[in-house]
Amino acid sequence: MKTITEIKQCLDSLYGFDVLTKTRLRKFAYARKILTCLLSNYGHTNESITSQIGIEHHLIIYNHSTIDTIAKIDMVNYNRCIDKLDLKMRHIVSLNSLSANPVADEIHEKLKTLSRKDLVYFKSQIFKPFYKEVKFKESVLDNMK
Repeated sequence: MKTITEIKQCLDSLYGFDVLTKTRLRKFAYARKILTCLLSNYGHTNESITSQIGIEHHLIIYNHSTIDTIAKIDMVNYNRCIDKLDLKMRHIVSLNSLSANPVADEIHEKLKTLSRKDLVYFKSQIFKPFYKEVKFKESVLDNMK
């Protein structure tokens, strides 16, 4: 398992500055957000992050809940750090997927592995009927209100 210091140093080199610089400038705040999310997602505890780099527990939680506000370069640096350190974890696929449901992310990842023929079949025979049924149930419930 990579240490907190190794991951921080990797991000420092990718950003070209110390990501723990004490400032509220957006590029630094987003870099710290990436650092804390990367560390947590990799398996470091909030307590170890707080004790080793001094980011308070409530800020780690805040960074996770607002990760969908990052800029594209931050997403790229998150993924580059994973690749550079060969971390065994998922990449951020897109900024739009950050606030998505983890179940939707899992389904999306599996759908990306299907052939075009299988996707066409899935869409016509499984997804469209399922979606139609969901919308029908919603309309019935709306009419009962």
